[in-house]
Amino acid sequence: MSPYFADAVHSLSDLPCVVDIRSFGMLAAVELHPQGAPGSRGHEIQKRLYDSGVHMKSTGESLILAPPLVAERKHIDEIVGRLRTVLSEI
Repeated sequence: MSPYFADAVHSLSDLPCVVDIRSFGMLAAVELHPQGAPGSRGHEIQKRLYDSGVHMKSTGESLILAPPLVAERKHIDEIVGRLRTVLSEI
């Protein structure tokens, strides 16, 4: 699943708020353009994602994605889809 996961996460690179995307296996980080106090944008996105049903850790302006190792394509699609929706709103 890791190639599918990497492709899905890297598909978010077209969003204007995304600075960089890094991935290795089933782990990825989406770095956002900073806005306001350090870490505030990442924290705000983390709260919005939680409200949409996806729990994701933010570290500074980076969102950390680490789906369960038993994740299927439909789970990855749901995670990345919700992330795209939230990132498109900012």
